[in-house]
Amino acid sequence: MNKQVKGGMKPGEARSVGPSVQQIIDRDGDNPPEWFHSESWEYQGDETLTVERYISQDYHDLEMERMWSRVWQMACREEEIPEIGDNVVYDIGNLSFIIVRSDDNSIKAFKNACLHRGTQLRAEDGSVTQFRCPFHGWTWNLDGSLKEIPCKWDFPHVDEAQYNLPEVKVGTWGGFVFINMDKDAMPLEEWLGVLPQHFSSFPLERRYMTANVRRIMPCNWKVAQEAFIESYHVVEAHSQAMPVTGDANTQYDLYGDRISRLYTQGGVTSPHLTPLSEQEIANIMMQSPKLKERGGALPLKPGETARSRYVKVMREELEERFGADLSSLSTTEILDNIEYFLFPNFFPWFNFSLPLIYRFRPNGNDPETSIMDVMLLHPVPDDGPRPDPAPLNVLRPDQSFNEAPELDQISAIFEQDVSNMPRVQKGMKMLEKGVTLGNYQESRLRHMHRLLDRYIATPRGEPLKS
Repeated sequence: MNKQVKGGMKPGEARSVGPSVQQIIDRDGDNPPEWFHSESWEYQGDETLTVERYISQDYHDLEMERMWSRVWQMACREEEIPEIGDNVVYDIGNLSFIIVRSDDNSIKAFKNACLHRGTQLRAEDGSVTQFRCPFHGWTWNLDGSLKEIPCKWDFPHVDEAQYNLPEVKVGTWGGFVFINMDKDAMPLEEWLGVLPQHFSSFPLERRYMTANVRRIMPCNWKVAQEAFIESYHVVEAHSQAMPVTGDANTQYDLYGDRISRLYTQGGVTSPHLTPLSEQEIANIMMQSPKLKERGGALPLKPGETARSRYVKVMREELEERFGADLSSLSTTEILDNIEYFLFPNFFPWFNFSLPLIYRFRPNGNDPETSIMDVMLLHPVPDDGPRPDPAPLNVLRPDQSFNEAPELDQISAIFEQDVSNMPRVQKGMKMLEKGVTLGNYQESRLRHMHRLLDRYIATPRGEPLKS
């Protein structure tokens, strides 16, 4: 295993009782890629976090100036802009950008403002042949070049060659489009670190959106995303999952400065409960009528585990449903909840049965609300045309995720998480000592905040402080 040690604390210390992720993989016996059959973790310290980072307008302003302006961030899926002229509006804080499929079929990102008096050129996603200001009609081509100035005689001082729409850097990976406002930013390929390798058997570009749901959350963007970055809360917030979820057994991995991983195994009883037999676990996992039809409720054969039985029938169901060959994949690749995080706000899951993508970001200039985007990505059939992506479903703040049926069974889980968010946002203002975190189960939070702190401490134009 790849085990990193720092500060005298070993990854194996201060762990929950019960079998580890790696012990369960050993028992599966089907040899997943080495990056699943390994650990990468470092002690992140035990200092408290300041509350101001979640509630302060000044801190929000520093995030916008010093962090969001310099990081790669996922703006949309390529499948949302398949044809020339298709475009998506991406907002982050008070900033707005147009992501467009340009005339040469390349993808470009422009600042979303008319260079006359600043009117937003695009207010919503769609398809256009040009960008025309709805106020005075200044017009740009899809490549950003200036096309027309009404009453051009009144602007002799305007050099048209200097009035192209300002661009920001664009990169793509896994079918996603990323942008970066920093002209000196490292290449996206470097920013992605281990992700391309770890997702090599789960190519996200070969998936399409079956759900695309957005909702305004009643809390800071970091409060919202931190509800999905650890499994410590399962025992209280999602107790119904504990009979078949190794919540406190979750493995947390840290890769460099920008990437972390949560690795929670299914088909394992929570250490908080009295252990169940393999047959009892299998019976709970096979409650779906479709899985029962495939023999899921039958007694386990000698040597079978709940995990091996479930994966067998799940593999058949998924292959039939999506027309994709999953025969080369190991048990853990099909069954387990493996959630990656790419700083600052992108969460791609490696999970065939629940293939989630999360993105969190500030809601305009308000540090106490945020935007949560949820996508489900299912395999493109090996044969036949690529299905159209699901349209964006924007929920009102007072609407529940349960009102987005395309999210299926996960919507109820989201509501359990959302119910705590306004209480966290309000209650933390009473904390006198700051936010207290666990050393292992919440190490991904510490890992994220350590890098965020470096950005906040570094004025634009200076090298990132160590």
